[in-house]
Amino acid sequence: MLALAGGIVAVPIEQAAASTKARASSTRGDVRALQRKVGVAADGVYGPGIVGPQTRSAMGLGSGPVLKRKRSGSRSRRGSAGRAHHRSHGGGGVRSLQRRIGVPADGVFGPGTEAALKRWQAAHGLAADGVAGPQTRRKLGLGPGRVLKRRGHGGGGGSGGGRIHRLVRAANRIAGAPYKYGGGHGTYHDSGYDCSGSVSYALHYAGLLRTPLDSSGFMSYGVRGRGRHITIYANSGHAYMVVDGRRFDTSAIRETGSRWTSTHRSTSGYVVRHPPGL
Repeated sequence: MLALAGGIVAVPIEQAAASTKARASSTRGDVRALQRKVGVAADGVYGPGIVGPQTRSAMGLGSGPVLKRKRSGSRSRRGSAGRAHHRSHGGGGVRSLQRRIGVPADGVFGPGTEAALKRWQAAHGLAADGVAGPQTRRKLGLGPGRVLKRRGHGGGGGSGGGRIHRLVRAANRIAGAPYKYGGGHGTYHDSGYDCSGSVSYALHYAGLLRTPLDSSGFMSYGVRGRGRHITIYANSGHAYMVVDGRRFDTSAIRETGSRWTSTHRSTSGYVVRHPPGL
């Protein structure tokens, strides 16, 4: 500590001189004057330490603002960080995703990134929804983290986009779960799921089914015929569904390690149904 006349104690010089950032209320002129007093480069950038009225007076700086280091959590920095997050949905996470799918890593999850991600998902046996949820993150090697997606993706509205997005997200959660006969019927939180249990799970979490159905039950589910987005194929022994051209089917696990696949199978012998409006 530095003892000054009149019993005034100043902060250590090394604290006052450590240069990093200036508080918004500090002027560069005041900081430079301080730096010249303590014998360091007068760059106008202030580091750790505080120079208040007493220290200013003792150092002959006269009256003026309190000089101290700008905190990393200041409003201006938080504001700029918030704007970056608002624009890019996570900055580094989006950039890492973009590098892995081969598009410019600008940190902005726009239409080009969404389209490239859909192509990548289709090529890797995933639901091509353009959303990097837990399963897609794992496949990409991104590790756990927040869902990365384009702003407004899967929004509600008359098209049913919100329900489709919720269905795909639910289906992704169990896409790699083991096959278990009867799984998903006694409870939606099971150690494995059979064919109809898998379809029931996805429909339930999209708000399209309350109670699980077996494959025979799906023969009378919803509305007859193919849907615009979701079609369910069922007979007395098996059930699966197709969502925007992608098949969600326990038999696909042998092909891709996932219930999702881009390949199709014969629909002969199946009753064709779909959720109303979808």
